[in-house]
Amino acid sequence: MDAANGHCGPSAEGPLVDRLARQVRYLRVSLTDRCNYRCTYCMPDRELDYGPRDELLSLEEVEQVCAAFVRRGVRRIRLTGGEPTLRRGLVELVGRLAALRTDDGPVEVVLTTNGDRLAGLAAPLREAGLHGVTVSLDSLQADRFTAITRRGDLGRVLAGIAAARAVGFAAPVKINTVAVRGFNDDELADLARFAWSRGMVPRFIEVMPMAGGELFVPGTLMPAAEIRARIEAAIGSALVPDDGVGVRGSGPASYVRVAEGEHAGARLGTIGAMTENFCASCNRLRLSATGQLHGCLARDDAGDVRRALREGGPAAVDAVVATVLGTKLDGHGFHLDGTGGPRKTMLSIGG
Repeated sequence: MDAANGHCGPSAEGPLVDRLARQVRYLRVSLTDRCNYRCTYCMPDRELDYGPRDELLSLEEVEQVCAAFVRRGVRRIRLTGGEPTLRRGLVELVGRLAALRTDDGPVEVVLTTNGDRLAGLAAPLREAGLHGVTVSLDSLQADRFTAITRRGDLGRVLAGIAAARAVGFAAPVKINTVAVRGFNDDELADLARFAWSRGMVPRFIEVMPMAGGELFVPGTLMPAAEIRARIEAAIGSALVPDDGVGVRGSGPASYVRVAEGEHAGARLGTIGAMTENFCASCNRLRLSATGQLHGCLARDDAGDVRRALREGGPAAVDAVVATVLGTKLDGHGFHLDGTGGPRKTMLSIGG
């Protein structure tokens, strides 16, 4: 049943359409809730209870769930974490997922990583069929990078980015930067230039309140409009939307292009969950490493796919999916004052 209005939820068969007629074509899959970094906006500064490893979906279960989603219209699968490169069997899993077929051809399998292990994995992942990679990069200054990641090595990440570029993924390499006023806001244009000069796409993300307020962010929210204005001023060129608003990508980012100058035509994305709400066009579901299916990053409610799969098989999973779609709301609960977010950490759901 639709908890909001008492109506029956979407069918357990056919396309993945929620109660507001939004079709899900994008599945984000967390492969692990563990990470070798401790980014301040992602993980609380305390030891986390990860639970027994047998609570994680096996890679065979991940493949089975993804195949079911692809049969019902999902066209893109993004592998996340925690840090997905820590999961044993990652390359083999990418190969199996890349072999899935949609009505339009192969499914698009992409990866988000902190880049720490990417130098050694870029080539085998490309050979396995990975379509594209996004690397988190919040600073080009080693001391700042270490401060926000708590244990990251900037040199290793830059080497991973170079390796990803060298193997030639089908899609341009992207870098994700969480923009924080008072911490890295003076580097935004430098990060954009770094990406553009290497044929990559920079994306800047607004800070989101997660983990019930336990996270430490070394600064304050920087709205997407301010991010774009700061970069425009630094590069001496307007950032021009192609359609008057900004081109929406296959995920949450809205893209603009540099109008003129050295980097004319280069793309830049912003993910403005706090100030430029994109919930009306949400086309995503999120599967956690423990098999919890989330309709929204900003809410804690979820359906237990792991239990359904292990106890009832694919038919039981369809019922869980139908329930999650039937209760997917029209907006998130984030507030600009930093309240209203979920108790779950970003680490547990992969962003």
